[in-house]
Amino acid sequence: MDLLNVQSPSGTEWELLIGVLVVLIGPILMERFRIPGLIGLLVGGLLIGPGVLGIVPEDGGIVKSLGEVGLIYLMFTAGLELDLDVFARYRKQAITFAMITFAVPLVAGVGVGLGFGMDVSAAILLGSLLASHTLISYPTIRRQGLAANSVVASAVGATVLTDTLALVVLAVISGEAGGSASGGELVAQVGLGLLVVAGFSFLVLPRVTRLWFATFGRQQTLRYTFAFAALLAGATVASVVSIEPIVGAFFCGLALNRLVPNEGDFMEHIEFFGSSLLIPIFLVSVGTVIDPSVLVDPGTLALAGGFIAACLGGKLIAAATTKPMFGASWDEVGVVFSLTVAQTAATLAATFVGYNLGLFTINVVNAVMLLILVSLLASSITAKRFGTRVPRPPVDAGRVGRSVLVPIEPDEPVSVATRVAAWIASADTGLLHPLVVITAGERPPDDEEREEIGNEIGRLGIESDLVVRHDRTEADGIAMAAASMQSSLIVLPMSEGSSLPASSATATDLIRISGSPVAVVQGDGTVPRRAILALAPEQAGRPGTATALAVALVPRLRRSGVPVRVVSTVEADDSLTEAMADVAVEVDPTEAWLADLGADDLVVVPGGLNGRESSSRTAQQARARGATMLAIADIESVSVADAVAEGLGVVMRPPATSVD
Repeated sequence: MDLLNVQSPSGTEWELLIGVLVVLIGPILMERFRIPGLIGLLVGGLLIGPGVLGIVPEDGGIVKSLGEVGLIYLMFTAGLELDLDVFARYRKQAITFAMITFAVPLVAGVGVGLGFGMDVSAAILLGSLLASHTLISYPTIRRQGLAANSVVASAVGATVLTDTLALVVLAVISGEAGGSASGGELVAQVGLGLLVVAGFSFLVLPRVTRLWFATFGRQQTLRYTFAFAALLAGATVASVVSIEPIVGAFFCGLALNRLVPNEGDFMEHIEFFGSSLLIPIFLVSVGTVIDPSVLVDPGTLALAGGFIAACLGGKLIAAATTKPMFGASWDEVGVVFSLTVAQTAATLAATFVGYNLGLFTINVVNAVMLLILVSLLASSITAKRFGTRVPRPPVDAGRVGRSVLVPIEPDEPVSVATRVAAWIASADTGLLHPLVVITAGERPPDDEEREEIGNEIGRLGIESDLVVRHDRTEADGIAMAAASMQSSLIVLPMSEGSSLPASSATATDLIRISGSPVAVVQGDGTVPRRAILALAPEQAGRPGTATALAVALVPRLRRSGVPVRVVSTVEADDSLTEAMADVAVEVDPTEAWLADLGADDLVVVPGGLNGRESSSRTAQQARARGATMLAIADIESVSVADAVAEGLGVVMRPPATSVD
C-alpha cells in the first residue's frame, strides 16, 4: 500500500506558480548578464510554453488569462499617469506625431507585404499592425521622471490614436474578408463603438467615481477595488461594441486621471499591483506564444527580417521627425522610439485575426512573434539608454494645486477653507494635506480621531494625507510642514474680524518664513456656489505676482465646477484673458456687482501691496454682505509694491529649509 500518492504537478495553481517564478527569477538572471530584465520574462515564457517544456498548455491557461488582464492594466495605468495639462498644452503635437508614427510604418509594412507576394488586403492588415504600438517602456520612462516631458506626453497621447486606427483597419479588413459588411458599414460600426466607449468613460464613469469616493470609497482598499472594477468595466464595454479592450481601458484611465493624483498613496498602490504581477505576467504570456522552431526556419526568418526592418525603421523615422518639428534632442528621439516601437496588443490581435481569416500563413504568424520579441528588446534597451540622458523637466510651478496644505481644527476638519483647498488641489490632480499643529500643552488626535478626520475630508471626494506636526507655535508648524512637503500653496483659514487681504501680519509672516504662496480664506462656513475675481485698477493694468496667483485660480475653480466671473473697474491687460482660460474681464466702473453678493459667493482678490487699498475696500464690502473672502499673495508681492510678474506664470520661491 502506498502511504504517499505522488503525482506530477498540474493544474491552475502549478501553472501560476511557474509563471510567478519566471517573474521572480527571469529578470534577475538576465540583468546579471547586462541584458534587460524584460527579456528574461519573454525567454521564461518561451521555456514554459507549449513549444518547449509544455507547462503552459496550448490555450495559455491561467498565464494567458492573467496576461490579458495585465495588458489592459498597462493601458489603464498609461492613461491614468498621462499628465493631462502637458498633453493639453501639446495636443496638436500628439495628433501630428500620431499620424506620422502610424503612416510611415503602415506604408513600409504594405510595401513589405506586397514584396513577399501577399494580396492587397493582407498587406494593408500587415502594415496596420506594424503601425500600432504598446507602451511597454512607459513605466521605466515614468520612473525616470520624464512623464511631464512634452515630447514624451505627445508620444503617449499618440498611442490611443495609433491603436484605434489600427483597430479600425482590422475591423474593415476582417469584415471584407468575412463578407459580413461593407467597408463603409464597418467604419460606421467602429465609429459608433468608439462613441459608446467614450460616453461610458468620460460621462458616466467620472460621476460614479466621485460619488463612490465621497461616500463608501474613503478607504484605500475600497478605492483600489473600485479602480480595478472600472478598468474591467471599460474593457468589457469596449469588447461588447466590438472595440479592442485595450482602447476601453486606456479611455477609462484618461477619464479617472484627475481623480487619482500621481504623487499619492492611491496611485502608488495601483502601480505596485501592476508592476509586481499583472504587467510582468502579460510579458510572460507573450513569450509562451513564441514557437522556437521559427529560429531555424529560413522562410520565417526572411519574413521576420522584412517585418522588423519595416517596423523598427518606420518607427525610428517617425521618432526622428520630432527633432525638427518639436525641437526634441536626439536623446528625446531615442525615448520616443522606445515608447512607440514595442509591438504586442493590437499586433497580436491583428495577426491572429488575419490567420483565422486565411490572410496570413503560419509562417507570417511566427515571423510576427519574432518581430514582437525584437521590438520589446529594442524598446527596453533604448528606454534605459536614452531615458537616463534626458534631463528631468522642472516641477511646474504654475500648478498651484500640486500640493495644497490647509491647517484644520480636529473637531471641525471640513471648513470653507478646506473645501476651497480641495477644489484647487483636485483641479491640478494634486494632493490635499490637512494639517494639525500641536503646540505645548495640547493633545494630538488619537487613532480614532485621525480616522474620523480622514472620513470627514474623504467625503469631499479627493485624496488627502493628514499631517500632524508638533511645534512651538502654529505658524512655525505650518511653515515647517510646508517646507518639508514643498507645498505649492498654503490655504490659511482666518477668523472673523481679521484684516484682509493677505498682507496682514499673520499671513505675511507665514509667507516670509515658508516661501510658499498663501491664500487666506475668511467666511462663516457657508459653502460658496460661485466665485468672483475682483481686480483693482492697479492689478488689472499692471499685474504683479499676487495678481498672477489670483488669475491662476480662475481656470482651477472652473475645472472644479465653480462658476467664475472676473470684474474690474478699468480695462484689463490683454494677457489676462489667456491666462484665465478665455474668461472675459467685465468692466464695471460703478462696482454694481457688489450689490448682488450673498453668503454663497466667494470673492477672490490679489493680496500683497499692489492695489492693497482697493482690495481691502472690496473685502470689507464683500464681508459686510456675508460673502466668503479669499486673498492670495506670495513673498514677492508682500515685499515690493510694484513687483511685476514675468508674464503671468506663477512666481514661487524655493521652500524654506528652516524657521527662525
